[in-house]
Amino acid sequence: MNTREKLNNQISIILFLLLLSVFSSCKNEHSEQGHENHVQDEGDYICSMRCEGEKTYPQPGNCPVCKMKLQLVEEELVQTVSPNKQVLSRQATVKLQTANEAQSIKAQGYVDYDRNRNQNVAARFGGRIEKLFVKYNLQFVNKGDKILELYSPELNTIQEQHLFLLKTEKGTTLIEQSREKLKLLGIAEQQISALENKGTFTQNISVFSPASGYILFNSETQTNSGSDATQQTSMNSMGMTANNSATQTSGSAGVQIREGMYINKGETLFSVNDLQTVWAIISVPSEYHSSVQPNTKINIVSELFPDKTFNGKVLLTEQTFEEKQQRFIRVRVELHNPKASLKLNSLVTAEISLETKTDFQVPASAVYRTGMNVFVWVKMGTTKSGTGIFELRKVITGASGNGTTTIINGLAPNEEIALHAGALTDSETFLNGN
Repeated sequence: MNTREKLNNQISIILFLLLLSVFSSCKNEHSEQGHENHVQDEGDYICSMRCEGEKTYPQPGNCPVCKMKLQLVEEELVQTVSPNKQVLSRQATVKLQTANEAQSIKAQGYVDYDRNRNQNVAARFGGRIEKLFVKYNLQFVNKGDKILELYSPELNTIQEQHLFLLKTEKGTTLIEQSREKLKLLGIAEQQISALENKGTFTQNISVFSPASGYILFNSETQTNSGSDATQQTSMNSMGMTANNSATQTSGSAGVQIREGMYINKGETLFSVNDLQTVWAIISVPSEYHSSVQPNTKINIVSELFPDKTFNGKVLLTEQTFEEKQQRFIRVRVELHNPKASLKLNSLVTAEISLETKTDFQVPASAVYRTGMNVFVWVKMGTTKSGTGIFELRKVITGASGNGTTTIINGLAPNEEIALHAGALTDSETFLNGN
């Protein structure tokens, strides 16, 4: 092969390679154009920097302002909308609804005396109990029933002095003063008349019940209320006084009186209570202290009458906790008990209605906490493609528990908030200025 033929062959190879390169380039251009037509059918394009606001383009390319590549609107799931703490997202939302139904709690307690109805019988002089006619606590007695007999050397001396004045004194002044002294000691008019007519006195003085009701011998049941008002009641017994004061005895506190026991002046011998009203002592958890105020209406169910509801009202919320280890407050509830059907120390269950509030219960994931501040993402609207527009808002929360959080301020009914607040809070810049 001569030199000319070799040159022709080389030229032919070069031409073939050039044609092959041109053919490949045209094929690639055709493929890219086909791909562009396919993408164009998927939706509009928008600048990720929002240089021209919400303006969209029908074809892909670069932004004419910032030269950044346009993005499909359909692919834009979470993007910054504007500097005013808004984002776009398609995540689920929670619609706020108020819980207008009345809330209530149940608390346990027991039935106790109404201290204000106690008529306490106290000794106006010292002595010894010679005989008891009523020996059982909570035994029913009628007004005027003889309860006990008391021997008192002090009272006997005063009676002897009165008889001596009757025999020796011609004037009436000293006799009247002596008679008045006997009355102050609790001796009734008929007893003084019998003393003066017979000229002798008995060694033992009888003590009678001042009212009809249930007798209470144990003095510790009369010492719980220091605010009970004292009320003097006249008695047909010598040397006794009946009052409604909660006076603690010094010699028999917590001990039932018995025959042969010595008592001191001022000691409470017994009390009489008709039990027409009683107290329900309820233990309420301390967090509900503000909801249980005086005169609050409470429904009570006794273990003795499970199908019956007793209506009561709060008399007093004690200012101390019932137990050191458990945070409970004691609440006194007044209950009417006309037939004495509610028995002392029987167990009761109280249903207490709480104040109705327009708070919102939302999932805990819908709340985003940053130290002392709490935020939620409120849905403000939707885009043309159906993507939600969310705005950051600061709220005030209450109690949390069981996967929910109470929002007490910052939201309105029927608003919607993002279910997962943390997924939208991807930058601390959203929280600046709050």
